[in-house]
Amino acid sequence: MRRYLAVLPLLLCACKAPEESHMKVIIGAVMIDGQGGPPVSNSLVVVAGGEIREAGDMSNIPIPEEAGKINGAGRFLVPGLVDVCPRAEPPGMVRSDSPEEARAQVAAQVQAKAGIVYIGKSSPAATQAALEAARDAGIPALAMAATQAGFGELVAMGASGIIGMIGDTETLDPGLLARLRDLHIVVAPSLSTMPPGGEREIARRNTLRLFSAGVPLAVASRGGDALRETEALSDAGIPPLEAIVAATHNGAQALRQLEHRGTIQPGRIADMILLSANPGEDIRNLRRVAGRFTAGEWSEK
Repeated sequence: MRRYLAVLPLLLCACKAPEESHMKVIIGAVMIDGQGGPPVSNSLVVVAGGEIREAGDMSNIPIPEEAGKINGAGRFLVPGLVDVCPRAEPPGMVRSDSPEEARAQVAAQVQAKAGIVYIGKSSPAATQAALEAARDAGIPALAMAATQAGFGELVAMGASGIIGMIGDTETLDPGLLARLRDLHIVVAPSLSTMPPGGEREIARRNTLRLFSAGVPLAVASRGGDALRETEALSDAGIPPLEAIVAATHNGAQALRQLEHRGTIQPGRIADMILLSANPGEDIRNLRRVAGRFTAGEWSEK
């Protein structure tokens, strides 16, 4: 009996769920959850099994005794950034003047189990065919455009997301802005990849116009730096907290991954950045990383 009692604690410890033994909790950080609401000044976030289990005001969530504690006091917690187009030339990008060829290219992406279809420079008929094929396959498709006419064509074709920004005119069609807003078409301006000059300045001003009209914005680095692109949104006049929404929630929405990432909420993958300074005051504070969760794994800088 004594031997059994001596071994019992070891057995109980061995039977503990792996996720419990790896549970961590961030205590006291200012949480900017990516949903656009006010920051939670004294937050508690519980991570277990690679995902967020609890997130909210510390007064409403008990601290699990078995969890590893991470001191968030005086720090700021944001979701990991979501880059809707991290490469200048994404693999399998549709480029064609033939509807048949465009459909075949989308089919190849479906066969390769791609999570998203990118549509580059193509004829209107081929673009329409690619968008239809992606919709039929249940895969999100993002198309490129840089003119008001191009934006209008993509909206008429039923595009759910656009990479690029109108750079050929500052006289924007109010009807187009209303359709972009009402249809919740996410636009990722990709300002930081544009060469300096008049077109880039027009695009910057139009980015603010789209934001002011209620069009959801996202981040597309196109081979650059997602942080730099987020900063470019802020430089264009987007308030820092809204630039964070664009770089997190809206990007996940464009990729149809919002149930898994893009916000700090229970059930989301634990992908978060702990900062030593307030990004709501200066978006460049996103670079002041004190630690981060990546796919549920914590690392401290």
